[in-house]
Amino acid sequence: MINTIHIERLSTYSHHGVMPQERVVGARFYVSLEAEVEVSDDALLRDCLEGTVSYADIIDCIRKEMAIPAALLEHLAYRVGQRLLNEFPLIQSLVLRIDKENPPCGVPVDAIGVSVKLAR
Repeated sequence: MINTIHIERLSTYSHHGVMPQERVVGARFYVSLEAEVEVSDDALLRDCLEGTVSYADIIDCIRKEMAIPAALLEHLAYRVGQRLLNEFPLIQSLVLRIDKENPPCGVPVDAIGVSVKLAR
């Protein structure tokens, strides 16, 4: 059975951006995820974690990737998504969104972000 795991606006303070100052100063980023997971009977009928993917493990994986600087959000989102697919074989597809709070774009805006859709 396919279930969807949702993570909404995981907050990290990271050092991503095209401008050198963005990598020095850093900013608040929010990561949201919808991952379609092939859940087994172990999880559904026997209440065992082995039949699904641990939310804590997904969050740990996201936080590790967010700690590695990137110039482009597009690259960062793809890199995070690919790592999730590589580390968690039960994930069949995902939509990952990364928003950057207060980006340096010259106009008032709460956040700017990108989304990536990946599948096996």
